[in-house]
Amino acid sequence: RERALAAQSQANLAQLKMLRYQLNPHFLFNTLNAVSASVITGRNDEAESMLARLAEFLRLTLSADPQAIIPLEDELATLQAYLEIESVRFRDRLGVAFSCPNDLLGALVPSFVLQPLIENAVKHGVAPTSRPVTIRLEASRDGDDLVVIVEDDGEAPNPAGTQAAGGMGVGLTNVRQRLEVLYG
Repeated sequence: RERALAAQSQANLAQLKMLRYQLNPHFLFNTLNAVSASVITGRNDEAESMLARLAEFLRLTLSADPQAIIPLEDELATLQAYLEIESVRFRDRLGVAFSCPNDLLGALVPSFVLQPLIENAVKHGVAPTSRPVTIRLEASRDGDDLVVIVEDDGEAPNPAGTQAAGGMGVGLTNVRQRLEVLYG
């Protein structure tokens, strides 16, 4: 029985690590393309800024323990680092509004659990349009529960678009699986 529990624990850890390190390759590809475009067009300061932000973002995300439960404040800092990179790519097309009462900054959340939600808002809300889009993240309390809402005011996605069956793409599936592994 102890071996079975240990094996299950190891399997859960492996699954968490796999899910945690599934960085969106499109984000990395797009960021490097934006850096390249900045260099080619002589905007070297912009390219240098994006590379510095990318390095900081990767340092934050890759050094974090995939099993860690961290303060919401730390999770929000990681999201800010990501959105700083995207704000260089999208300039004035990307607006961000975070709302989190100070008493919830210490609330504990799984590390990197909100990143896929923000990436989805960028990918499906900001990227496909030429108009400004605001991504909003709001944290609140409902009894003993922490409620976090991530939404954007971009165009509604095409229902026949790129989502997987059941309306759950990779990002949402990743978040759901991580929460199920951690909390059942």
